[in-house]
Amino acid sequence: MIRRHSLPFTCFLFLTISIAHAEQQWVEVTSPHFSVLTDAGEKRGRDVALRFEQMRTAFGVLFQKMNVNTAVKLQIIAYRNGKELRQVAPLYEGKPISLAGFFLGGGSHGMPNNGEDREYIALDLSAENNWGTVFHEYAHLLINSNFPPTPLWFDEGFAEYCSSLKVDKKEIAIGLPRPDLPVILSENRWLNLLDLFRVGHDSKIYNRDDRRSVFYAQSWITVHYFMSKGVATMKQVGTYNRLTRDPHIAVPDAIRQAFGLEPEQLQKAIETYFKTSNVLYFKAPAPPGIDDIAVQSRTVDDTESKTIFADLDFHTRDYRARGLAAFEEILTRQPDNPIANRALGYAALQKRDWEKAGEHFQRAVTQATKDPQVHYFLALLMSRKSMSSGRAPDDLETMKKELNTAISLDPNFADAYSLLGVALSYDPKHKEEAVNALRKAMALNPRNEGYALNLANIYIRSQEVDQALSTLTPLKESQDPQIAAAAREQLEQIESYKGYLADRKKAHADIETAQAKADEEKADDEQEPDQLEKPAEIKRPEDVKTVAVPYKPEPILFLKGMLVSVDCSQSPAATLTISSSGKKWKMVAPDARKLVVMGADSLSCSWTNKKVAINYRKTGENEGRLATLELE
Repeated sequence: MIRRHSLPFTCFLFLTISIAHAEQQWVEVTSPHFSVLTDAGEKRGRDVALRFEQMRTAFGVLFQKMNVNTAVKLQIIAYRNGKELRQVAPLYEGKPISLAGFFLGGGSHGMPNNGEDREYIALDLSAENNWGTVFHEYAHLLINSNFPPTPLWFDEGFAEYCSSLKVDKKEIAIGLPRPDLPVILSENRWLNLLDLFRVGHDSKIYNRDDRRSVFYAQSWITVHYFMSKGVATMKQVGTYNRLTRDPHIAVPDAIRQAFGLEPEQLQKAIETYFKTSNVLYFKAPAPPGIDDIAVQSRTVDDTESKTIFADLDFHTRDYRARGLAAFEEILTRQPDNPIANRALGYAALQKRDWEKAGEHFQRAVTQATKDPQVHYFLALLMSRKSMSSGRAPDDLETMKKELNTAISLDPNFADAYSLLGVALSYDPKHKEEAVNALRKAMALNPRNEGYALNLANIYIRSQEVDQALSTLTPLKESQDPQIAAAAREQLEQIESYKGYLADRKKAHADIETAQAKADEEKADDEQEPDQLEKPAEIKRPEDVKTVAVPYKPEPILFLKGMLVSVDCSQSPAATLTISSSGKKWKMVAPDARKLVVMGADSLSCSWTNKKVAINYRKTGENEGRLATLELE
């Protein structure tokens, strides 16, 4: 049987598009918190907007401690059929994945301040149970805005748990079993729990295998089981997720430590929970007016719809080139198009073409003064340009002004808070304000570990070693190799700095000991002046001139170019010659075996003429120390 529960807050503890589509008639429907673009007609667009508003209200009621706002702007695109959605669906092995909708998140997959300015939800309105898809995708957005990185089974299981959300005038309910999920589990062989917990975004099971439906259903019942057990068990889930972020802890060991059970015992408990059909769901009274939300609609012209489709493509990994080409074509007809200029400016920024980026951003901000992303990008350009030369931004006040403008236009703009914290940190008088800005960014978007890296840098600058250590230590096990490499390098330098402090303390202690001995000998000498020679004068600690060496490591910089050669004659060190913008750079990897290399298992001494992207610390003119290397 299905039981209801009146504790709606248990969860809170743990918790692009082809240009061809523009030929259709597209309508934009806007509600107080959402914008929906659809070619399925105004009525369907209103239904989608109303559903999203109801979901937002429902999640705010059921998960009372959760942030129901998004870290960046959300754009919803509702297609009238699956053929259209397929043209923008993520690719696996070169082919579109078959699905009824997807969430495309930004702002959490790179180094600090990566500038992602949009999140998308794309839907197939012809799909069976399309509202379940809507709820599922919105739940992903909710997870991104509230939880640190979690395993895929939890992400998808929680989204499926939320997909049965039911809202009417009187009641909001969540956790009801969808009819299809129990059928899948009853008619198919379950995955081994260890296999379920090991599935990742690149796994065949998740993308193309015929076992994908079992993965979703089993993830759903697993999350359902944990939710039914209440607060204590959800805390155990949180512990498990933290343990799995440590690559030295295997999944079986993480299960044993977190739940106190062998993997086989936990799987048996979940299977028994499913077979008893004693499924728990949560409910709460619906607030007044939940089914009466004002919406507006308008027809979208051809250029505007093409611009939105190009922006969706631009924000995907698989269709980014298509989006850039579309933006270039749009600018030939509409040179001041703010969205196209904003995107092309960001693309130029990534290529370190500061002049071109500035031109595009200035055009964009002239036409869209109320666009918070453009003001943020102008500040980001100042920051990146100064970092390339290893100095503080030339005009910090202008940079802070642009960021404060972005935040005033969008109070939930996490990237803007993070970059403001960095800007404020250049002045020691504003250190506390800088820390508060970074903590605000982390609260708004907890999955962006780059914010924590920025916070650690502030602590390092102010020589607050303990705070820096506590912030950096979790990051060294990040699933993002660039974040992990940067954190490990910072930790190594902090250890060196602590060694310097220890040596300095010992030197002072030695001086104190020598002084005490000298004082003692002097006292004896005063008593027997004829028997002892006068000892040499020992300087007191306050007389010894020491130079404090503040710990200010060089910032991590980014460079793209052609790898000319690798010299391994000084093994284990390796020296890489990289050609970029007409200059030859010498980049040293102190221990090539420990260098983080993306796109290959390790660095090869035989590599020549390879396109690469690197993160490094500048050590001299056209010289640096490698942090990470990526083959392109």
